[in-house]
Amino acid sequence: MARYYFDVQTGKPPVRDDEGAEFDSLEVAVQAAARSAAEIGTSRLARGDFSDVIIEVRDEQKQRVATVTASMRIERHGSSFQSPHSWSA
Repeated sequence: MARYYFDVQTGKPPVRDDEGAEFDSLEVAVQAAARSAAEIGTSRLARGDFSDVIIEVRDEQKQRVATVTASMRIERHGSSFQSPHSWSA
């Protein structure tokens, strides 16, 4: 098992993960990061926050090995709607 770290960026200063978690492989760590990004985005959407959620995955040597970005783009059509909004999960 290897330790991976998830640094979270949500439009504010990033939250650095100094603890990390152990995963069987990088692929399993990336899947966990994707689930986390989706959960964070869903929670933010409920509060009306449409900004991207980015999770940088670092390995045991603290090197960035993957980036997961969760976002949603909403395009409204018709003259009664305002410009498009972006949202991330």
